[in-house]
Amino acid sequence: MSSLPPDAALYHAQAKIFKRSEGRSAVAAAAYRSASCLTDDRTGQEFDYRKKHKVFAFIIAPADAPAWAYDRQELWNRSEAADKRKDAQIAREWEISIPRDIPRDQWESFAREVAAPFVATGAIVDIAIHCPRAADGDIQPHIHMMVTPRAIDETTESGFAKKKNAALESMHASGGRYGGGERGDRLKEQRERIAEIMNRYLEAAGSERRASHLSRVARGLDDDPEPTMGEQRKKAVTKRRQHDPVTALVKSVRDTRILENELAKTEEAIMSTNPKFQNLNGIAPRRKQDFKTKLFAEKFPDADFKDLADQLYQVDTKNPRLTKIRMRDGGWCEVDGAGRTVKVYGSHGTADDLAQRVVDADYADHIQRLEVTQQFQKAGATGRKAVPADEVESIADKWRSRGYTNISEMPDGVWITIGNTRVQDLGDTLRVHGHPSDAAVRAMVEKAVEEWDSSMEVFGSTEFKDAVWLEAQRHGATVYDKNTGQLYEPSPDVKARFEADRKRVAKDSDDMEDLQANKKVSALLKSAAAGDAEAATRLENNDGELYAFLNIHLDEDQRKSLGREPDEKVITALAAFRELGAKALEDEEKKAEDKKVVSLSAKLAAKVERDREMEAGRGNAPARQ
Repeated sequence: MSSLPPDAALYHAQAKIFKRSEGRSAVAAAAYRSASCLTDDRTGQEFDYRKKHKVFAFIIAPADAPAWAYDRQELWNRSEAADKRKDAQIAREWEISIPRDIPRDQWESFAREVAAPFVATGAIVDIAIHCPRAADGDIQPHIHMMVTPRAIDETTESGFAKKKNAALESMHASGGRYGGGERGDRLKEQRERIAEIMNRYLEAAGSERRASHLSRVARGLDDDPEPTMGEQRKKAVTKRRQHDPVTALVKSVRDTRILENELAKTEEAIMSTNPKFQNLNGIAPRRKQDFKTKLFAEKFPDADFKDLADQLYQVDTKNPRLTKIRMRDGGWCEVDGAGRTVKVYGSHGTADDLAQRVVDADYADHIQRLEVTQQFQKAGATGRKAVPADEVESIADKWRSRGYTNISEMPDGVWITIGNTRVQDLGDTLRVHGHPSDAAVRAMVEKAVEEWDSSMEVFGSTEFKDAVWLEAQRHGATVYDKNTGQLYEPSPDVKARFEADRKRVAKDSDDMEDLQANKKVSALLKSAAAGDAEAATRLENNDGELYAFLNIHLDEDQRKSLGREPDEKVITALAAFRELGAKALEDEEKKAEDKKVVSLSAKLAAKVERDREMEAGRGNAPARQ
């Protein structure tokens, strides 16, 4: 387990120069780092490190490099031959750590990206990646990057230029005859570049750890660094399986830091999930303040706020797009990253200053100040500026029970975010910061109905008073005008609107009753169509037109089809069905009348015929004697 803080990655980037005057051999170094067997032509000595473990070893050269540039034996012997002097600088090297959170399949890509600017100057870079075990038993991947000090020049015997690579030198040396700032500035730039690459790979891997090229002092860390341990000391301790005084001290320091890191991780998880713990007892004050500073710095790394860091009271980053910062003097600063807007409300002071710095750092475009515009309180309340902690928790719980979730508990009351409105609840008083939205008015009236016996006082604009009165009427609540102490008398148009709303509600109620009745009729009609005799009888007794539609207008197949239609379709067509049923009844009555006329005509015709027959019979009869 690492002794590093949970947000820190191991950073090590050290530049070295191999000097012949110190007995160094570029060939020997290349053999050791690449775990290969190479012979130094200058001394005739063979260096065989094939038993040594490596992860990768590869060479990167400019695009037009000759084939020998990729042959490690020939490459470093040529580099040695390019400078005959006893004090020759025969190679440069970078030793660079690979943070553990960077995946193994990204190590080569990471190394190539670090080496790319060196290759761009014409240098050849020989890279070896090692991965031994660290003192904590975990992996310790790192890169050895050997760089040729001269660019390729195939017109020379060695294949390298006679002079050092000036472009490469300018990336490493500064100050004095080199120019380019103070001594060491160029190396600092390279170290910073390498840290930036590390952090890109860490971010891509989803790691929260970040590397820093800065010293502990520059980062403001006041704890002592670990004692250094050489590679040989670590090997000796591993071999004898017993610590010496130095390694025992290092182990003790690391064990302590591991425990501290685990505790800090738990505490930070609590403070991040529930920001109110950033100000409660149980966590060391300095750690709480450092965590708030860390949260703010992570969200706004370019903002200059160091002199305000100790004024941070609470930093809430649970919402990825909205950061809420409460300052110790009672001011609030909300940064909407998506809308690039900063809202400031509450006390004037440090929150206004912080908001301007956020804008100056280009995290937002403008600042919106939400002043106290209206007030709303329990009838007879005197108002107050602070609320006891136990009462704050009770007030907040009541808001949560009504379904509100964006709530902050503070010494000056409970703050509720409702859309663009911020409501400050002091128990018997509600202060409105910004324009009171309809949703905010509804929420405040709900509180008055539940907690203040449906009685409230308002003061502020006529528009606000009218909105509160209108909402209160819907709840049967009473509203007093704070200025007069009398029942509030709304504007005429608001009264008219209320009457219109009441009529609309009554109409909606009637419409609902009609809808319910039509649903029952639809169900009865479909049941009768499906062959339910009892339903058919009820339909005949209660709605003759629909009964006629069903039994006269429709045939058997149509009745079966109607029984399968959805209720919505049948309800919509009821009026049309009744019209068809009425016409069917009318047609039936007409048919019946027509039958009566035909029957009467037939009877008259038969009578005439009988009369004729009788008359004819009397004419043929014999005369009486």
